[in-house]
Amino acid sequence: MHPLRVVAFLFAFLLIGCHGRGEAKSKVTHERRPDGSLVLSGESAAYVRVEPASPACLEHSRSLVAHVSYDERHVAKMGPPVGGRVAKINVVTGDTVKAGTVLLTIHAPDIASAQAAVTNAHSARLLAEKVAARAALVFKEGAGSEAEKQQADAALVQAQTEEQRATAALAALGGAHGTSDYALRSPIDGTVVERNVSVGTAVSADQDSPLVTVADLATVWVLADVYERDLPTVHIGDAATVQVLAYPDRKLEGQITHVGEVVDPQTRSARARVELPNPDRSLRPGMFARVEVRGSTSAAAEVPTSALLARRDQFFVFLKNSDGSYGQREVHIGEQHGEHTTIVSGIGSGDKVVTEGAILLDTESNEAL
Repeated sequence: MHPLRVVAFLFAFLLIGCHGRGEAKSKVTHERRPDGSLVLSGESAAYVRVEPASPACLEHSRSLVAHVSYDERHVAKMGPPVGGRVAKINVVTGDTVKAGTVLLTIHAPDIASAQAAVTNAHSARLLAEKVAARAALVFKEGAGSEAEKQQADAALVQAQTEEQRATAALAALGGAHGTSDYALRSPIDGTVVERNVSVGTAVSADQDSPLVTVADLATVWVLADVYERDLPTVHIGDAATVQVLAYPDRKLEGQITHVGEVVDPQTRSARARVELPNPDRSLRPGMFARVEVRGSTSAAAEVPTSALLARRDQFFVFLKNSDGSYGQREVHIGEQHGEHTTIVSGIGSGDKVVTEGAILLDTESNEAL
């Protein structure tokens, strides 16, 4: 065929094609009703696919990164309540201790000062008692005034109060046993897991780091990081399987006993807790772990993710009504798995959801007059 004829043929074909598309476009009709629903007809209707929303899967599983930690109810981190210098240490890391065991002794000048204050207050109280008794006797015999008696009685009350205050201050410092040394005792049964002090170390009552940490490791906590998007799927009471890196063949069964109320602003996660018995002390604080959480979901339905339309922080779907029109419905979504998303509220199982062509309906709904 001659080249000019080929060009002419192609030009005519393009004109026919453009004319055909113009006719197709002219066949597209849509109408928005006063109630907001959309009636779609013409060839655009062929691009819309509708499917019933599926029932949501009631069981879900979530794998979380975690680590082993102390049971906070059975750990004691002890700092010095008095300033001074460590004179004696009775334990090393790994020792098993009972409640009341003396861990170390601190030579504390503050205790000596407090003891002197108690002695002075005691002497002042004895003197005030004698003065008050003499004033009462003199007043009784008529040689003294009532004002002098009242003044002596007030001085006695003040001396008694001061002695009580000094005695309480000494007891608070741990020096009520007549010695100027302070004995740091364990408040619980457990194991010495940390010791940060040596003989001769100077200590102060306002220091931050503990001298000795005692923990009862018969029970440990496994703390799992739950990212913000997964929080709706993790609940107190959910079954949990724990595996630690050190024992990959062991699976420890427990349940979620607490989910944190605060999200960490850096990691965007909250802490979920699993409490496990640890009779053989094989689980050590600091170990890495993985927690598989199994629980139920409160989702009402499940739809293909392609059915969802997002506007800012809201989600919508289009539903096909019984009369053939289409309407928007706001929904609250749950977790996404694969190409589907669970719907917590807004629609139910069996509702006719537009799974293909939702963007087309959204566009034509905005353009409809």
